[in-house]
Amino acid sequence: DLKIDAYPDADFAGLYGHEKNNDPACAKSRTGFVITVADCPMVWVSKLQTETALSTMEAEIIALAHCCRELFPVMDIVKEMGEAMDLRTKDTSTMHVSIHEDNAGALVLAETIPPQFTPRSKYYAIKTVWFREEINKRGIKLVKIDTTEQLGDIFTKGLPRATF
Repeated sequence: DLKIDAYPDADFAGLYGHEKNNDPACAKSRTGFVITVADCPMVWVSKLQTETALSTMEAEIIALAHCCRELFPVMDIVKEMGEAMDLRTKDTSTMHVSIHEDNAGALVLAETIPPQFTPRSKYYAIKTVWFREEINKRGIKLVKIDTTEQLGDIFTKGLPRATF
């Protein structure tokens, strides 16, 4: 069995109040995530979001969408490599994919099958239809984890040495 795990996270307006108050970049949130294949980090990202999120949930959804844009091709490459080496990766019984999310609101929206949305998320739920459909179609498991277990957290903000 092959295991692929994704750990998306966001730091909502992380620099606001810490740097220049009149700099618009300080109001941006930061996306961070790591994707592991067989517990080996394959892709990791730390990047300011291009749009200004209006809530923590929105920042987390933007991070989740960015992570999915990287996760789906990794899944496809692993599947193709498995086929080339005559390994069984076609069915979901041999390839287990999980997205580990620490934000309850983002989890609820990600698990909501399109075109449905949560009452407070309609204005950005439309942007998420594509990855919510793919999560459902590809049989990806969404897992709620504690913030202290979120591996993507190290890519969103400076953490104290004790965290490592």
